[in-house]
Amino acid sequence: MKKYFLATVSVLALSNTGHASDLPAKVSPYAPVAVPTWTGPYFGIVGGVARHDASFKDLGCAFECGTFDGNKTGGAIGGLLGYNWQTGNFVYGLEGDWIWTGVKTAPQNGIFGFHADSSFDVRWIATVRGRAGLALDATLIYFTGGVAFGRVNNDYSIFNDRAGTLFTRFTQNRTNVGWTAGVGLEHMFGPHWTARAEFRYIDLGTRTVGCTEGSFTACTDFGYRGEFSNTLMMGLVGLNYKF
Repeated sequence: MKKYFLATVSVLALSNTGHASDLPAKVSPYAPVAVPTWTGPYFGIVGGVARHDASFKDLGCAFECGTFDGNKTGGAIGGLLGYNWQTGNFVYGLEGDWIWTGVKTAPQNGIFGFHADSSFDVRWIATVRGRAGLALDATLIYFTGGVAFGRVNNDYSIFNDRAGTLFTRFTQNRTNVGWTAGVGLEHMFGPHWTARAEFRYIDLGTRTVGCTEGSFTACTDFGYRGEFSNTLMMGLVGLNYKF
């Protein structure tokens, strides 16, 4: 009887061992989680708000005659393309973008029987920038800066109200080269998708121009000149697809 009991227990133990070997292994709750990687190419869209500050400085006097300025806040939308590299938590890369802006301003002013019609516009902005920042898991905090290109269309015309004639005119219609710098925050919410928010400052420089037409003979006789300047501040949000 004792031998029979021991044999039965042995058979049951072997049977349970066989069944246990057929069961899938349990997943450890402490298995490592994949760390998001920022390395690779990406493209995206950006949009937001831009503030344009522009001015014209009259250089026709022995000393500065005056500075006439205007500003306008409008919309901005465009696209971007870039590439990131990552070393540990440090992320760096190159990025280029093209952004249309609606920031044309047209202030007016007048003095002593004359009035000035002016308009300052930056139709689009393109930049080539470096980026560098710190990745905190799926969130990247970064600085950015580089070269900025902007299509400016500036006009400053002075009219003689008494004679009803154009006194003199200054124009600038060209692509200016300047610089840009900013800060941003980007979050990776999927293997291929990121969202960002960014603040950027853009300075397209100061350019000296001569008057082009009018009844004022100083345009031709004395080289009457003036200066245009254009700067922008932009608040942008964007959505990127990472390959």
